[in-house]
Amino acid sequence: MKIGIVTPTYYPYPGGVSEHVHHTYLELKRQGHAVKIITTSFGKRVTEDEKDIIRIGRSIPMLSNGSIARMALPPLFFSGRMKKILDREAFDLLHLHEPLVPPLCLAALRDSKAVNIGTFHAFKEFSLGYAIFRSYLRKYSQKLDGRIAVSDSAKKFVSRTFPGTYRIIPNGIDLDRFKPNGKIKQFDDGTFNILFVGRLEPRKGLKYLLRAFPRIKEKLPRSRLVIVGSGPLERYYRPFAPRRYRSDIFFEGLVSKEKLPSYYSTCDVFCSPATGKESFGIVLLEAMASGKAIVASDIAGYRNVMTDGQEGLFVKPKQPEEIANAVVRIGSDESLKKRLGANGLGKAKDYSWDNIVRKTLRFYAEHIRIAMRAWVSP
Repeated sequence: MKIGIVTPTYYPYPGGVSEHVHHTYLELKRQGHAVKIITTSFGKRVTEDEKDIIRIGRSIPMLSNGSIARMALPPLFFSGRMKKILDREAFDLLHLHEPLVPPLCLAALRDSKAVNIGTFHAFKEFSLGYAIFRSYLRKYSQKLDGRIAVSDSAKKFVSRTFPGTYRIIPNGIDLDRFKPNGKIKQFDDGTFNILFVGRLEPRKGLKYLLRAFPRIKEKLPRSRLVIVGSGPLERYYRPFAPRRYRSDIFFEGLVSKEKLPSYYSTCDVFCSPATGKESFGIVLLEAMASGKAIVASDIAGYRNVMTDGQEGLFVKPKQPEEIANAVVRIGSDESLKKRLGANGLGKAKDYSWDNIVRKTLRFYAEHIRIAMRAWVSP
């Protein structure tokens, strides 16, 4: 089967959608399908292998949903270029990620003659864009032959504006990459390591973990906080690190894909104090696959992945004292730490990319059969 994947977000820009697209692409190729990715340019940086990547226009950063989203420009450029690409490639199936995000996905939906599958990743309490452009976007939504949501939260969000049938197929995890193996020598010294991984932006909640750290140090004096990630608010967050404990707080910046798993392997507990607006918990899966106990905010997107008391402990969002208490509880109870890590390791196996893509291919097949019946009907 010849498959085109259309996504407004892809490497070298990091994030959950980029990971999802990349691993879907790899697994589909491994199973013998011809696959190409249609996306935008993110400046001069490119991936190591661009032979199956078609880039149109340029992506620019913009604030959205408490995070940094990417908007492809210029919109007028997509009209003729997209049609030429789709006519040339003659895909059997087009899989669009965030299919109602303009202009890239809308241009692809407009010109597509293939079976169209859309995956919805986002979760918000309210979308001004959907509200304002609902009537305009409805005609594009109706061009989708099948709809996937990565979580129940994502499904509830999009179906409020665009009702329909959605299949939940979650994000996956690369079990060969994230596993209990290899450590960062600098931090492998017997100190209790607390790890944060994420973009330094408001919804990730890093400032609440920084505010919790003095309370953690009172109960666990031999502990440190390791922060992996970068973002526009790094200078804003650094002052939240208590002066007394700054020597035990490490801002590691953006680390390479190859090195990231070692940070998970080195930590004792992974902490994600997100404030909300997360549709899924990819970082939780990465910690689980690494066999690590978790402390995470009790938010809708994370409840899709983790069960309180099974793989980790939930805390109320924006509550430094609760974060500190949960971290100290795990740090003071070795058997609890091991049990949570072991449970997470077992659960992560359900999210292997071969399992996720197997479900996706079954969904493709269902909608190809439906389309074929429609084509042959008198």
